[in-house]
Amino acid sequence: MTSWKKWTSALLAAGIIVGSGTVWQDSSVQAASVSTKVTTPTEVTLKSGGKTLTQKGLLQGGSTWVSLTAVKDVAGGGLKYDAKAKEYSLTAANNTMTISLIDGAPSVRINNYYPQVEAKLINGRLYIPFSAMRDYLGVQGSWDGKAKTLTLSKVKQNSVTVKAATVKVSIKNAEVDIQYPQVSGLADDKAEAAINKVLKDEVDAFVADFKKQTKEFGDAAANRPYAFESSYVVTYNENGVLGLITQSYQDYAGAHGMTFRTGHTFALDSGKELSLDDVIQNNKTVRETVSKKVGDQLKASGGYLEGYKGLNKDQDFYVTPTGVVVFFQLYEYTAYAEGFPEFPFTYKELLPKGTEPFSGLTADK
Repeated sequence: MTSWKKWTSALLAAGIIVGSGTVWQDSSVQAASVSTKVTTPTEVTLKSGGKTLTQKGLLQGGSTWVSLTAVKDVAGGGLKYDAKAKEYSLTAANNTMTISLIDGAPSVRINNYYPQVEAKLINGRLYIPFSAMRDYLGVQGSWDGKAKTLTLSKVKQNSVTVKAATVKVSIKNAEVDIQYPQVSGLADDKAEAAINKVLKDEVDAFVADFKKQTKEFGDAAANRPYAFESSYVVTYNENGVLGLITQSYQDYAGAHGMTFRTGHTFALDSGKELSLDDVIQNNKTVRETVSKKVGDQLKASGGYLEGYKGLNKDQDFYVTPTGVVVFFQLYEYTAYAEGFPEFPFTYKELLPKGTEPFSGLTADK
């Protein structure tokens, strides 16, 4: 496992990445996420396409868990097992979720990006929480608490393909693994080219900076190589909008490396990159409310370093199927060990009653 992956996995395992504690799920399945304080899992009936699936879901630890094989049956795509690497990989909704068993406890990554997602090995089967299906694999659900039944269905997604592109960089004693997203299949060639240019320019800037830094620092030692890695994950692909997180890591053999994260939200009909103000329909009252709530939570965290005066003009954020996540970079307002502070807000909190996400912003519905 490379240095960046070790760093990210350690943070996730320690549970010290800051967030608001909000569960990103459909309101229709919130009942499935209420903590029961029961250690023994409760069986949940799974339905899809009018049929009852042969496999059962589990209600445990406050979340509804679904086995990988059941996820595949609903999400579609391919499920593969690499016996040598001890990894299962499921590809759906422009993401590849990989669950590794190499270190014993299951660890989850998506396109080499490590989300805050846990997997469980229960009675010889791998399970993921329903929220991970919704956020990354294009599956929505409706929960019937009385019948303990979760009805699953695929989300109608945009007709766009997102694939990883790579950049080959050869630097002495440096581990380089660069993957960045590129889109295809859009009806408007200019919009497609505009989106791909933003993503390519971003990774080119990181590569140029890495080359510059390695020249200034000189060659790394063979037993302590430099590292440069980049990855991405698709966070939203509905209503004519594509949401992505891109992430890059640089390590120059110091005490620790540095990771940089960017949220991208594109209108697919025009190729325009949307700002937070675009998403909240330029509502100053909503922006001020979000700014205050973020500040209150940020200042209450143990790793707060001071300096917060409100949301930035070009505030970092990304979109999910259920809302918007405002975030900050490492060291921006908190100690390094806090990771990336994240603050989720649902669309219901941000938009006028009855307003659909991104309505009026795109023509592609």
